[in-house]
Amino acid sequence: MGAEKITSKIVEDANKNAEKILAEALNEKEAILTEAKEEASTKEQAIAKKGEKDAEMTKNRILAEARLSAKKKLLEEREKTIQLTLEKLEEDLVKLPQKEEYKDILLKMIISGVYSVGGGELELLLNKKDFEIIDDSTLWALEKEMEDRLKKVTVLKKGEAKSIIGGCIIKTADQTKVSDNSLEATFERNLDSVRAKIAEMLF
Repeated sequence: MGAEKITSKIVEDANKNAEKILAEALNEKEAILTEAKEEASTKEQAIAKKGEKDAEMTKNRILAEARLSAKKKLLEEREKTIQLTLEKLEEDLVKLPQKEEYKDILLKMIISGVYSVGGGELELLLNKKDFEIIDDSTLWALEKEMEDRLKKVTVLKKGEAKSIIGGCIIKTADQTKVSDNSLEATFERNLDSVRAKIAEMLF
């Protein structure tokens, strides 16, 4: 919940940095290729007396190695940019509970968790601060809304405070079903798709 919005914001902030890094990488790529061409030309002339075929093979080998080196450099810079963006995304995730829209995000995560375990008698686990946000009247309203949606009596009992950044964990009373919608668990579950989205937007 809210992951796409956060990702888009961080990716937008990272674009300038990415452009700079990639520009440097491209310049280095050109320098590598230019140097390789000069080296190839020099060696080609040096061994020209041995035969045109040998000279051409040497030239092609040097250029192929240079292209491979340049490609490797670009891939390294791309991964570096993605990693920096992910780190910024994680930093922003930690700050999310301080934002005005966080309560709405938290409510949606609770509703999603209740849906995933199927309602009924449930235990709601939050961090200490979020238990202050979800007061008894909010909890009652959530129960009523979920009963109407699921057509099933749903009771949300507050459990112990957990050491999570934010979000929620929902458990059935018999502990057989658990929905971990903590912010960190949600981030980890979506890490591959977030990486793909960052790569798509930046490159």
